[in-house]
This record gives sequence, C-alpha cells and structure tokens, in this order.
Amino acid sequence: MPNDFSAIDLSTINVAHDVIVSAIRQKVCQWEQESSDLATDGNLTNAVMVKHWAFCADILASSVSTEFTNLFSQALNARFGDLTPTAHRSTADQVLDAVALEVVATQGAPKLVTT
Repeated sequence: MPNDFSAIDLSTINVAHDVIVSAIRQKVCQWEQESSDLATDGNLTNAVMVKHWAFCADILASSVSTEFTNLFSQALNARFGDLTPTAHRSTADQVLDAVALEVVATQGAPKLVTT
C-alpha cells in the first residue's frame, strides 16, 4: 500500500473498483444459476454448496467495494486536503467539488464547433 495516497489516480481507482466488483458479482450470478440448475436436477447437496459459494462471493464483493471506497476517500483527502466541513461549506459540497475537479482533469479540451 503506498504511503503517498495523493499519487493515486482517482479515475484508476474507480475503473478498478467497477471491474473487480462486476467480475465478482458476475461469478455470484453464475453460481446462483448453477445452484438452481443443480437443485432442478435433484442434486441438492451440491446445489446448497454452490449457493453458499455465491453468498460468500456476494459478501466479498461488498467488502471489496467498501475498501475501494475507503481508498478513494484516502486518495481524495491526500490530494485535496482534509475535507472536514468549514463554516461555509458542507463535506458533501467539498467532496463534490473535488470529484468535479477530477472529472474535468480526465476530460480533454473542448472542441470548438463552427456553424
């Protein structure tokens, strides 16, 4: 784990979060379908086992998602400073501003369109 969280790209964190959590959730769906098929075929012992795998993977997906959110928050705080509320602005407003800055940084310069 890096000590300098400000060097972590926020866009990369979001993409990695989406890819990893989606892959785990896809496996959950696959195991739930397999469990249903096994139960339909009368193989109840294996159906229960695969259903338990799906349940554990679903918990894992939630845990991974939470950790990515924590990492994003640490990187955001490292990059833009402590986002504690000030007298004039709420934490939500400050976080929204920081995310907007990150989005703008990832976008290219606007193209001029002539009519």
